[in-house]
Amino acid sequence: MKICQTLWSSHKDLRTDAFGWNSPRHHLMGWAYSCLKLREFYPDVELYTDTQGAKLLIDRLGLPYTNCRIRYDRLGCNPAQWAYAKILTYSEQQSPFIHIDGDVFVWEKFDDKLLTAGIIAQNPELSTDYYKQLFAPILKNTDYIPAIFKKNLTAKYPKSYNAGILGGNDIELLQKYAGAAVDFFGRNPRCHYNGNFNMIFEQLLFHSVVHAHKATVGCYYGQAYNDNGYDFDLFGDFLSVPDLKYLHLIGGAKRNKFICKQLEKRLFIDYPEYYYKIESLFNTSRNKSGKNAYNGLLPPKKIRKKYVYDRTRNLISSLYPKQPLNGNSDTEHFVKEQNNPYLNEVFKYEKTIHGLLLTKFSRIPADRIADMEQRSGCSNRFLIGLKNRQESCRIHLNPFMEIIEAPSYVLQFNPYELLRGGNPKSVTVACIPQLFHEGYKETVIDDISINILAILLEETAPVSFTELVEKASDLFDRVDGDKDSIVSLLQKRIKKLVGESLIYLSSEK
Repeated sequence: MKICQTLWSSHKDLRTDAFGWNSPRHHLMGWAYSCLKLREFYPDVELYTDTQGAKLLIDRLGLPYTNCRIRYDRLGCNPAQWAYAKILTYSEQQSPFIHIDGDVFVWEKFDDKLLTAGIIAQNPELSTDYYKQLFAPILKNTDYIPAIFKKNLTAKYPKSYNAGILGGNDIELLQKYAGAAVDFFGRNPRCHYNGNFNMIFEQLLFHSVVHAHKATVGCYYGQAYNDNGYDFDLFGDFLSVPDLKYLHLIGGAKRNKFICKQLEKRLFIDYPEYYYKIESLFNTSRNKSGKNAYNGLLPPKKIRKKYVYDRTRNLISSLYPKQPLNGNSDTEHFVKEQNNPYLNEVFKYEKTIHGLLLTKFSRIPADRIADMEQRSGCSNRFLIGLKNRQESCRIHLNPFMEIIEAPSYVLQFNPYELLRGGNPKSVTVACIPQLFHEGYKETVIDDISINILAILLEETAPVSFTELVEKASDLFDRVDGDKDSIVSLLQKRIKKLVGESLIYLSSEK
């Protein structure tokens, strides 16, 4: 069966617009990882896009689509209506297909029962007051509702199917659905301003059409999910792969920094060549000839040393508008001159980070940093084993980690909190080197995580999970001797620390 994907750039720059993701980098990493995973299982994966999408995904990144069809250069609808290009892709299909969104990732081929279904979708979806509130302003501007759709659309809780995957073998019915969607979309131009209209003409109308024709829908998930009930632990948990075989980063999951970090790590481990290619698009360092110093095929030899005191400069802009600052030396001089206690703390923190880059992180060979990412990224099977109580492991500390204590306002300055008075809350930040971006990564850690890291720091050798539980149990106030709750709590923190690359796991042997 043919697999299709649709990317409409809507004339926006793919290197500067995040398209609903945490960043433009993660948007492109999502497309790359989705395509590459699909090509592991399917020989025919086509991309429907515009010229800009083809230039970046095909020409620059070299993603292995079997065919690239440029269709949407002249698509003139509102950029908020991203699903309309998908509808047009559905309408072009003349043979069985499954359309798969660029934020869907698979670790196995779909089973034969699903692949032979007349109509295919991800899962049935149940509306709640959440959808009701989203759709209310749209319905007020609806000029036309076909008879086949009226009952469902105007119901208190309309029904739909999630279109993370959508397609099937009944091409005639799928064409009827696509035609109805194009017609409904075109006759309701006053709804185009609202991005939530996408769900109406794609997912709700799909439900109405297929059920009006009494078609049976084969779903990847037979269970129905509430419209706002897509749990990140099921649909966005890269750390539970390969236990989970299918992920779909729905809505806010694409903006979740932790989830995006796991996507980044998976691309780095599974397809490093494509990871480096994407990083090269965003690397701005130049060599003496003025060319990009990084070719995108291999990791950089060293991390960057250059550091800009962005937090300090932003705070100066807020407290002292129009103050000209030409560089770090100007910034430092101004901070000393003002002697503002809050500004002093922010600058002190950033100077600590700058010092780490200059004296420690920049001296670590890039392959050692890459190795730490590999080790934490290969810890999944041990995490799954711990969760299922089937396997023990040893816990290793990232040897390059540095701990910094700072007032909470250093990371996110909020003047209104300071006006309330009292001592500002202190936070603990774990800092590790990174090959790209600013050359480092910060993670705020809670008290339980601090205690876990403290135990690992005290030991001369990696600690088993059993040993960790014994050592950490003394730190908890036992409730009826409930050791299971302590184990569960530690497992969750271990998972988070692995995800942040602060620790990694290995076999007991």
